Amino acid sequence: MMPINPCRIVLLALACALPAHAVELAVRDASTGAPLDARASRIDATGGDDAIVLDGLLRRHAIALPAHLRVEAAAHRAIDIVLGDGDAPTTILLDPLDEPAAHARLARRAEAMPHARWLQGYARAAIDGRALADARVEVEGRLATTDASGYFELELDPVDADAAATDRTSVHAHADGYADVERNGLARIAGVQRVLLAFGEDTAALGEIELGARDRPSGAAGTTADASTAPVRMDVPPTGGALAPLLAPPATIRVGYADGACTQSCCTGSCTHTCVLPLETYVRRGLDSEWIASWNAQSLRAGSIAYRSYGAWRTAHPIGANFDICSSACCQVNDAGTSASTDAAVARTPGILLTRSGSEAASAEYSAENNSWDDPGDGLSCSNSDLSCGNGFAGSPANGWPCLADAVGAGHGCFGHGRGMSQWGTQRWAIDASARRWPWIVDHYYNDNGNAGGAGTGQRTAVMTSPLSLSAVAATPSAIAPGATLQLSATAGNAAGATHAHVLVGASLHRSGVGYVDDPANDAPLNLPPGDQAIARAFDVPAATPAGAYDVLLSLYLDVDEDGAIGAGDMPLALATLPAAVRILDDRIHADGFDAAL
Repeated sequence: MMPINPCRIVLLALACALPAHAVELAVRDASTGAPLDARASRIDATGGDDAIVLDGLLRRHAIALPAHLRVEAAAHRAIDIVLGDGDAPTTILLDPLDEPAAHARLARRAEAMPHARWLQGYARAAIDGRALADARVEVEGRLATTDASGYFELELDPVDADAAATDRTSVHAHADGYADVERNGLARIAGVQRVLLAFGEDTAALGEIELGARDRPSGAAGTTADASTAPVRMDVPPTGGALAPLLAPPATIRVGYADGACTQSCCTGSCTHTCVLPLETYVRRGLDSEWIASWNAQSLRAGSIAYRSYGAWRTAHPIGANFDICSSACCQVNDAGTSASTDAAVARTPGILLTRSGSEAASAEYSAENNSWDDPGDGLSCSNSDLSCGNGFAGSPANGWPCLADAVGAGHGCFGHGRGMSQWGTQRWAIDASARRWPWIVDHYYNDNGNAGGAGTGQRTAVMTSPLSLSAVAATPSAIAPGATLQLSATAGNAAGATHAHVLVGASLHRSGVGYVDDPANDAPLNLPPGDQAIARAFDVPAATPAGAYDVLLSLYLDVDEDGAIGAGDMPLALATLPAAVRILDDRIHADGFDAAL
């Protein structure tokens, strides 16, 4: 008789205990770098472990791996993380429920002074995140001293109107008992920029702030999928008002850093720490490190889609055991700094990805300048192995990216690999006479605006997705006279992990032979936080609506053109249909006073 394996017995109860591993964990605030008193509880099938008490210092904890944990701290959004068999020290960054008061105050001030320039941030000990009071921060001869919370802010000289987009400056900081910190390469742009200055331990005293669109080395920016095994094109048209396919983005991402404070970027082989953070926080921390933050808002919004999608793709195709993606230009740059302009761009597109398969994010590659012409006199490094498309075209056919007519790139020397989106191209399209909006720019580079007969083939077949959904749609009353008002309700779901604050709720009635009956006056703005939310909308039935049974259509649109009304330029993110849900009564019956006979 075979011996009984006790692990099989517990399938209806708890799983067998796994051997414990020593795992270094810390938790800090994603906005300020402050240490947090937190708890991590197992939410996987193994169960049984008591909650783990965590703080800002990397401490060893005995945890059976792999482990699925929920990490919580007061006044912060909880996140779920998975610890595998990797042994890298791990810092978990939690978003605060409310924006820090100092951030909100300076943001309001900046709105009234569009040409002014500020730097704000925090000085902290790298080892545990504690605030460093009385630290001195100097930029361009301006000096600030940190308060008890480590906070500082500096109002700097406004940027000249003719300043180059790539102009940069340096930050120097001193805290007693630590080596001075110097950060070179900070962009000189209008608005508010934020930095986290970490002192001591494994944080380098001298560092360079990378900017992908300016500094990316030859051949960097990740690798493309093998064109021969690329997913086939989705049967979802990407343009013309087509509904974006539903795809929930990953909630978190594991990023490799060279320090436990999550401030020092590193290439894959030199990353010593893992930082786990919400995906949207990752995009905010990185967009201003890849795009030039002074660029047009439409360029920055287009960039947010590419940046988010590439990061999300890496969560399904991690670079290594300890982290999904590195934090330097070897992957895509991500550091603790942010800019108000790029924050605003990310807030306009939360959770929207690109997909080819419909089941996972696409590897949305991009590089600085994708024009297929190498200017021998510009001193820039062109890593595109196939320039056969020629001047005025983007692409790399040998790598699965067909030639795309890209007029705004003509005459500009190649600076990158030619695959996917051209970063400088997004800016030129945004400020071109045609003033293209971000959905057009994204579709241009990733699917040739749906032109399957042109460049929209091969790798250039990705379409944008939606993190929003509609369910439990209801319409009352079920029978109504023309000229009366329907009440529509539903549950709206937001899987983005951040609030969608620019959504419009639309509705229509539809009957074969009649067509669509709309009520644009009641298209309602919606502020949709993460999770599920009950929504409602009135629908005034036009007086001339013919009698009969009508389908009810409820929709969510992203207000792309920012006019507060649903139009052809807006992006449909969710649609729900109730077949034959409402019967429009014959108005002649009501006119004759025979309501009781119905």
